[in-house]
Amino acid sequence: MKKFYLLLPVFFLASCTSSSDDDTSSNNNGNNNDNSPVLVTKMVADGDTSTFTYNGSKISQIKNISTGEVTLFSYSGDLITQQVTTGSSTSYKTTYTYDGSSRLSKKVYSETSLSSGKVSTVETNYNYLSGNSVKITYTANFTGSSSIRTGSKTATLNADGSLSSWTETASVPNNTGGFYSGTGALQPIVYDTKNVPFKNITGFLKIIDTEDESGSAHNILSYNYVLNYNDGAGSAEWTIFKSTDEYNNSGYPTKNVKTYYNKTGAGVTNSELITYEYNHL
Repeated sequence: MKKFYLLLPVFFLASCTSSSDDDTSSNNNGNNNDNSPVLVTKMVADGDTSTFTYNGSKISQIKNISTGEVTLFSYSGDLITQQVTTGSSTSYKTTYTYDGSSRLSKKVYSETSLSSGKVSTVETNYNYLSGNSVKITYTANFTGSSSIRTGSKTATLNADGSLSSWTETASVPNNTGGFYSGTGALQPIVYDTKNVPFKNITGFLKIIDTEDESGSAHNILSYNYVLNYNDGAGSAEWTIFKSTDEYNNSGYPTKNVKTYYNKTGAGVTNSELITYEYNHL
């Protein structure tokens, strides 16, 4: 299962009672020293070290010291509109569009091979049905395949606009040129009441629909997503994990451990450790 962190690129859907309580921190975003926002400056995940650069509270760059990849960000006002990552063999680009209420309305993600020039894309559209419901539709074109993957999620949001749960249907290409129909669900996400590390990055909480971009100012404690295929073999895609954190005095995680489970949720498959450093407490 391929992972990603804070707007870093990932291709789509790799196989393998929420709470909206406000944090008790003061108006200075939990900063015990002054009124400037708490911002992540360094993250170590899966052995990779990344550093973060800002223009005020707007993120301008993430540099992966371990791989040399650099991600650059663009804004329109206080909304993130684009991020571009350049690696040694592949470049990644995501563009974001918003509606008149500054809600995410469209996301286009692409991967480009620097050697062949071939491109894979995922386009996602968001249609807000009510204050707490959004229909998310996606279309994926994969390099080397003429088949197009499509799907639809009917998602429920929490009172703070963060992701709670969804039901999903999908048409998934198979190896013989046909398609499997898929059905699945994201169970209600369980959040803590502390501060997510990227809470104060301008525009970050506007981006929803994945485990690391749930739109919540709080950290995920439990996440359970399964998409089953009707292939007769029990094939599926899933992301199931439980998470524990250690926090600093301002209620921001300094250490996070995620334990991942198999499709049944009964067997542990792997775990990962992420540590964070901030500009101040």
